[in-house]
Order: sequence, then C-alpha cells, then structure tokens
Amino acid sequence: MTLDNTSQPRSRIRRRLVTFALLFVFAIGYSAYDVFWAYPKTPHSGVGKEVAFTVERGVSPTVLVRQLSDVKVIASPGKFGLWLKLSGEFRQVKAGDFLLTDGMTPKEIVRTLQGRSINKGVRVTIPEGFTLSQMAQTMANAKLVTVDEFRKATFDADLLTKLNIPGPSAEGFLFPDTYYFDPSVTAAQIVKRMRENFFKKTLGLELPEGKPLLELVTLASIVQAEAKVADEAPIIAGVYRNRLTPDKFPSGRLQADPTVVYGCNPFMTSRAPSCLTFKGVLGSKQLQDDHNPYNTYRHAGLPPGPICAPGLHALSAAKSPAFVPYLYFVVSKEGRHQFSTTLAEHEKAVKAYREQGGQ
Repeated sequence: MTLDNTSQPRSRIRRRLVTFALLFVFAIGYSAYDVFWAYPKTPHSGVGKEVAFTVERGVSPTVLVRQLSDVKVIASPGKFGLWLKLSGEFRQVKAGDFLLTDGMTPKEIVRTLQGRSINKGVRVTIPEGFTLSQMAQTMANAKLVTVDEFRKATFDADLLTKLNIPGPSAEGFLFPDTYYFDPSVTAAQIVKRMRENFFKKTLGLELPEGKPLLELVTLASIVQAEAKVADEAPIIAGVYRNRLTPDKFPSGRLQADPTVVYGCNPFMTSRAPSCLTFKGVLGSKQLQDDHNPYNTYRHAGLPPGPICAPGLHALSAAKSPAFVPYLYFVVSKEGRHQFSTTLAEHEKAVKAYREQGGQ
C-alpha cells in the first residue's frame, strides 16, 4: 500500500484556511459590533464642558466630523465618520446652532444635531471681506444694536484685551459667518460671539498669537480685499510677501489700494485731510497723503491693522503664501489678475487694462 505524502500538508493548509476565514469573519463581526453598537453608546472622556456648535448649511460629513473633532467633543474621528455615513444618521442632521458637551456619546451628539436649533433669534449674515462699519450697519438694520454701540464695542481697549485681540480694533478678528442673536443681545456680546467663532473656525490653521497673529490677519485681510477669485489668494499673498522682502523690493511698500480706502473710512477714529474729499475713487490727493497710516503707497510694511474680515482661504493664503517671482499685479478679465515680475511688464499690463476700459 502506497501512502499519499501530500494528503497531510493539504489537510494542514485547509485547516489554516478555515482558521483564517473564521478569524476574518470574527474580526469583521467585532468591528461591525464596535462601530455600530458599542462606539455610538460610549461617552467621550470629557468633564461635561458645554460647547456651542454650528452646523453650516450644506456641510459634508467629512467637514462635520473634522469640526466636531476640532472642538474636542468626539474621539476617533475616523470611526465616528464611518458610523455617521454608513448608519444613515447624517441625512437627518440639520443646519443651525446647537449646544453640545464634551461628555456626550456619539449617538447623543447626532441626536442633538438632528433636533431643534437652540437659537431662534435674529439671523445675521456677515460676508467675507466685510469691514467693521459694514458689520455695524448690518447689526443696526437687524435692530440688534446701533452703529455707535457696535463701534464703541469694537474699539473698546478693555474688551479687546479680554478677548485677546492684538489689533487697534476688532477689525479682522470677527469671523464672517451666519449668526443667530437674541434680540436683547449687547454689542459686546456680539463681538465676543464673533471672536469666539474666529477661534473655532481657524483651529485647523494653527495660527500664531500676539503680534505675529496681527500681522498674519492684516495680510490676510488685504489678500481678501484684492483676491476676487479664491485660487489667486496664495499668489497675491506671495506677491505681498515679496514686497515685504527688502532684497526683492527695496521700498517695502505694498501699494495696495484697499488699505488707502480703509484709512478714509468714516468709521475710523480719525481720518487724514485727503479723506475729506474722498468720494469712493482714489485720486492723487489720497495716494500721496502721508497722514493716512493705512496708505501703503507712502508707508512701508503692513498697515497698523486688518482692513476687513478675511475668510479661511485668505487666512490660509497669508499663512502659506505661494512661492512666486511676481512683484506686481493688475486686475484683468472676470476679476482675475495679470501678474508681472518686472515693472516694465506691469506697466504693459496696466496699459492693456486701460485700453480695455479699465480705470
């Protein structure tokens, strides 16, 4: 009788395959149990701290998960995102303002976001690029506070210190967004809420503090005012960085029209003499006026502070400008810009712009 020497190894292989299959099925089953049963019922290891959270209209599951992770109310964002998508719970999440705690379970968080918004107050939308004066008028139009009340709060030195705002006013540090305010809200409460939202929305950017933050937000505000197309923001930020580099641009003057216009805003505490005749279009009087501290045609470096409320794309561009050789730019078609490396190229681009009907 001849023994089959291959039967024993084949048997071992079959046993191993069966064992592997069983382990695989067990792992899949355990993962499914963990994601869909255990994890949603597990409280986050917080201390019950309350967190005001806004769900923006049209937000994607990925962005929502990142925002919840940024405010530290969920752990394991990957697991939370997987459960949120595969369970179908995301479809019932609503836009609005909600109150969460850092000790909630994932299921409690989602049930809260599927419920009724805590704020049913006055809805106010502040677009990117709005100045304090535009915000003040918006608040006044909504009958929340007067222009003077808002202005006083945004220039209140004690309030600015309390809110850790390093600039001469709250300009640039009140995040452009949609808010719901109680009709009895005060101007100081509005400023506080918008400043806190700035912190929340910029967590992922890891912005610096103190003077470096002021400089970054100031640059971002100029980029916001100049970049009509979001994908040009890093390039424009790169141009300004080059102008602030003595070896590349000895004068160090940004030569940004929006800064001069901002210095003539009646909302400012004081205005230069040339601003008294400013009617919305810059002329030689405004561009040559040394008394306007925001005149970047006459003063080198950044202006004293931000000139508007920058959005995330402008803040991101200011933090990480594109490495470009350009030193100049002029507006061209559809809000885009023509960038130039030399003054001769720039003058040629300006001439072409004017021949097309530009000012």
